[in-house]
Amino acid sequence: MINFILDGISAGKEASGQEGFNIGFKQSASSAYKWGIVRGITSAFVSLPDQFKEKLVKKLEDRGRFQSIYKPVQEISTDDALGMSHFQPLQENTQSH
Repeated sequence: MINFILDGISAGKEASGQEGFNIGFKQSASSAYKWGIVRGITSAFVSLPDQFKEKLVKKLEDRGRFQSIYKPVQEISTDDALGMSHFQPLQENTQSH
């Protein structure tokens, strides 16, 4: 009887852990994808010659704003970016239950 109870507790922990992992993985994958897009686009933009930047973004002010986010984005590591985005989905999940 005790083995049956312990097996049930163990199975419950595994199922709960797997569910948490699945939720976290799904949220992290989405955040990582979006972060990669931001880093890639800003890196590509700043490496372009000015004549191409002018064709992509017409207003000088907008080009300046776009280029100004490059350095701050590059200074944040991928791990730190994922850590920052990790807390928001968790808070939303706990508030909805």
